Amino acid sequence: MATHLPAGQPHHAARATRGRGAVLKSVHAKHYAERMTAYLGLGVQSHVIEVASNDGAVLQHFSRLGIPVIGIEPDPASAARAMKVRAVPTLTGSFGRAMAQRLAAEGIDADLVVANNALPSAPDLDDFLAGVALLLNPEGVATLEIVPTPGLSRQLGEHLTANGLRVFDIEPSEPQGALQLFACRWDSAWQCGPQIDRTLASLH
Repeated sequence: MATHLPAGQPHHAARATRGRGAVLKSVHAKHYAERMTAYLGLGVQSHVIEVASNDGAVLQHFSRLGIPVIGIEPDPASAARAMKVRAVPTLTGSFGRAMAQRLAAEGIDADLVVANNALPSAPDLDDFLAGVALLLNPEGVATLEIVPTPGLSRQLGEHLTANGLRVFDIEPSEPQGALQLFACRWDSAWQCGPQIDRTLASLH
């Protein structure tokens, strides 16, 4: 099937645009990995687990820093590509309580759960967040990305609380308008930033 481009836009221009987008995503993923590694003091004894890990584009950067990683990806083709092309260990399946219990039974917990692309596709938000809470170690952190919409932040906050999680920091994220939430277990020692309550209230 032919690709239809806007009038006046040659094919090579479209390819260049896609190429720039891929480069920006790669740079963003590398920066995220380096920043979270420094922020959490991650090392060879740590575990980073990404939900909806796609082809391992984010986890590869943690792996290159010597940090053990596990991807969880529902699409078998993407999971296979992550393992074959990027050598990122990847489990195929949906994430929730059952998957978290399976990993916990193997003695695996997470210092960081990367869930930046997972919330929109989670079929059962409570099951998903319960899995995150089970997977995090006592001082582990999960990053969740949302695009704020009316009522979403309040609803998400209620689901987090119901599953033993809380948000302790929020930052702007890509794409423009998105927010990255930093969450931890309710009994974690992580302290909320000074503006966290005001920021959360403004999103309701």
